Amino acid sequence: MLYAYYPGCSLTASARKLDRGVRRMCEALGHGLAEIPDWNCCGALEYGDRSEALRLSGENLLKAQGLARDILAPCPACYKNLKEADGSHSFTVVNPLELLDKEGTGRLQAKRDLKGRVFTPYYGCVLLRPEGTAIRNRNVMEEVISFFGGEVEGAKVRDRCCGGNQFFANKWATEKLSSLIVEKSRGDLVVFCPLCHMALTTFSKGRRILYLTDVILYVMGESGAL
Repeated sequence: MLYAYYPGCSLTASARKLDRGVRRMCEALGHGLAEIPDWNCCGALEYGDRSEALRLSGENLLKAQGLARDILAPCPACYKNLKEADGSHSFTVVNPLELLDKEGTGRLQAKRDLKGRVFTPYYGCVLLRPEGTAIRNRNVMEEVISFFGGEVEGAKVRDRCCGGNQFFANKWATEKLSSLIVEKSRGDLVVFCPLCHMALTTFSKGRRILYLTDVILYVMGESGAL
């Protein structure tokens, strides 16, 4: 299937690792990606005015017209903004996690398993709420990890706020919230949000913070994935 691809600002800068992982995962699943030409920031963090963020996201929808009916947006904030901006439902906006149903996960060519390893899936604030823009499967990361033999922990912190949106304004708040998540989890923390990754990594106290795509690439046999 062909998706119009909206990487967003983070995946072209600090979260390039997630961008690479999403592209490789889609290739392995047999999906094509056509990057939206001349895309612009969706306004996720730069604008306090919600209407301005939706206007910017709407511009990206216009640029996607004629490219594909389905838009793939890895960043949870971008995913949410694009969904909300598409008031006419001209597109289906998809997060890569939604490609990992049982059938999709089964198509990944596993060369390693996760037996003996412990992971805490962490979704953060946006992926699981509000209901209107949340991903369909609220346990997708747990299911992928378990499918490949990994042990899942940390259910109580999976959707707590990490304070990432306060990182530059009130760093003390980010430290307090992120440290709580780290302390109440076990094993490697697995995320799918660039902002959560940045916040948790900063205050990880030596714990590893992974994107789910890192785990998938490891299972697929790619060296250096973990």
